[in-house]
Amino acid sequence: MKKTLIGLFLILGAVSFATVGKIEAKGGLDFGGKYNYGQNYKSQKSKAGSGEFGAEYRYEVIPGLELGGGTAFQFHKDLKDKVKGQNEKNFNSVPVYGTAKYKFDTPIAVKPYIKGDLGYSFNSGNYENARTGKFKAKNGAYYGVGGGIDFNNLSVELMFKENKGKYEHEGSLGPKSKYNTNYRRVTLGIGYDFNLGN
Repeated sequence: MKKTLIGLFLILGAVSFATVGKIEAKGGLDFGGKYNYGQNYKSQKSKAGSGEFGAEYRYEVIPGLELGGGTAFQFHKDLKDKVKGQNEKNFNSVPVYGTAKYKFDTPIAVKPYIKGDLGYSFNSGNYENARTGKFKAKNGAYYGVGGGIDFNNLSVELMFKENKGKYEHEGSLGPKSKYNTNYRRVTLGIGYDFNLGN
């Protein structure tokens, strides 16, 4: 949690001194969200209503290409599947990432774009199972790729995203161990740009 807050303060602090570029406030809903495990367990779907809200700062470095960074709170912990002997919750995530967005020039107000995110995901979702022991969520990489359209300051995008994570398990069934728990989905997002400076 401390690392998450440090990351958020670093991004917000950098943005507070920015006098050019733009800040985008954004939110999104997940479709087909699923946790995929590294062991021989059945993958588990997240419940409907999983999604995120966050903010990005971007600056145009050459015509059409914007670079920057962002963060978000991604809520996808509650699970749709009920698998006997497995947990019904996993982790939520707060990624801190760099982003690149390329907007294609068109003669009309609607501008298509492609976009990529790459960073680190701070995952939270510890739990305890009376039969199998304690499970602690570990952090991992985060990435997203996709595209969308801009209309004036409004954007609508569709992206494939993945938060990589692990669970550290310590219990009565054996020694401490770790197994992968990666959350993948397609996110439909909407955002609004606030321009800074001129």
